Amino acid sequence: MNKSRVEAFTDAIVAIVMTIMVLEIKVPHGAGWDRLWAEKAYFVAYLISFFRIATTWYNHHYLFTNAHWISRRAFWLNIAWLFFMSLFPVATGWISEEPHSRIAAYFYFLIFAVWGITFYVMVAVLAHDNPKYSKRILQMLRPKRSLFELASLIIGIGVIYWLPIMALIILGINIIFWLVFPPKGSDRLL
Repeated sequence: MNKSRVEAFTDAIVAIVMTIMVLEIKVPHGAGWDRLWAEKAYFVAYLISFFRIATTWYNHHYLFTNAHWISRRAFWLNIAWLFFMSLFPVATGWISEEPHSRIAAYFYFLIFAVWGITFYVMVAVLAHDNPKYSKRILQMLRPKRSLFELASLIIGIGVIYWLPIMALIILGINIIFWLVFPPKGSDRLL
């Protein structure tokens, strides 16, 4: 498959999802800071969702720059990754309206978890499909970051039951971890 077509389609979907999320921000009714503060739950969920998409899109760009061939398997994994991303506006809106709801927190957390797992599987498939470039592609699976994410998923699933707001906190910490441990050489493309 033509790599540039997949990248262009992906970029368009990412832009649409981010636009939908910003359009969901409610305009405060009134002139005081307290009116803006009343929408804090959505701003926090929006901030985490936005930067999670942004950091992963950056890494997606690195991943596809190093892949020279996109197989049908990689294409459909990319589509699945985009599908789960398309649920972010719903998950973000729901957890912002019900920040203490276990169901909303689990939905938000699990959408991000399945989205992340899909990304990791896509990395493995692209490395397999592009053996000449697999070492660079597999930089995405740095042990520190991968182990941290796995541990945070396991801990999150348990902790959210008692403290639903932890879904936001754990995913926020994950973003920081991606920023601290980016793929080696991700700022220097081919």
